[in-house]
Amino acid sequence: MIMGQIRKPVPVIIPYFRDPEALEKCVAAIKRQKNIETIIFVRDNSDDNILYTKAINEGLRKFAYSDAYDYVLVLTQDAFLASDALEKLVACLEQNQSFGIASPIQVSGGTQVTWAGSLEAFPWGQHDLHLKSQTDPYPTYWANGACQLLRTTMVREIGLLDDGMVFICSDCDYSFTARSRGWEVAVVPDAICEHTLGASAKSTNLSLNEVKLADQLYFASKWLNGDLYRSLSKESAHLTRLKVRDEVDKSVSLITKIGNKLTAEKSFRFPHKIFSLRERAIKKA
Repeated sequence: MIMGQIRKPVPVIIPYFRDPEALEKCVAAIKRQKNIETIIFVRDNSDDNILYTKAINEGLRKFAYSDAYDYVLVLTQDAFLASDALEKLVACLEQNQSFGIASPIQVSGGTQVTWAGSLEAFPWGQHDLHLKSQTDPYPTYWANGACQLLRTTMVREIGLLDDGMVFICSDCDYSFTARSRGWEVAVVPDAICEHTLGASAKSTNLSLNEVKLADQLYFASKWLNGDLYRSLSKESAHLTRLKVRDEVDKSVSLITKIGNKLTAEKSFRFPHKIFSLRERAIKKA
């Protein structure tokens, strides 16, 4: 913080779904943050589950376009900040004007590292689980959506998250969008957040698994048709057209099987752009 400068409050956007104990722990951790005033915005998805991306965008519309805030924190309900984490994230963006996004180290059980940066994004996101020896913030390919501090001037420049990816992939998509516009994405090694690895990946809900596959396909259709993604991603060296097509074919096959099962059972399906695109392609054929 610049000497004499008063920090503005930091809004915290939390998408919430039917886990009051987790939310209570999450909010309590926010209220313990040192030297940072926070404004907590909980988007309750319990009745109309709009999933992750639309919930985040609702909060960003509320806060990111106001001069009253320099930064907005995106936080999932199962992510619990150490008491000095937010101050260190804010300090990182204050001291590095090229950084648009800053994220803390994530741990589980107090010691197990669950995220210390990001590696490959396609076909599925891979976390770097190894702590670096350095103490200064360092760049990463993309920020994990469980906890990321966004600079509001960056949000105003590059826009909201792409809600074509409704549950997963929109976090790495947003980082790639930011980096393609010249912003950097940083890991802040002395900021700590408790977050269990792969909590969202363990779902047995077929509708949710179907929408994850659709998100992956949407991400592929957006990024993997040219050279820009190859210049930004870790996996560029082996990301051949054949590899991309093979992964897309696998996802399409899985979506077809899940969709047929859900249709036969007359079960709920989350709406997704990929489904409507696929149906139009089938009709055209």
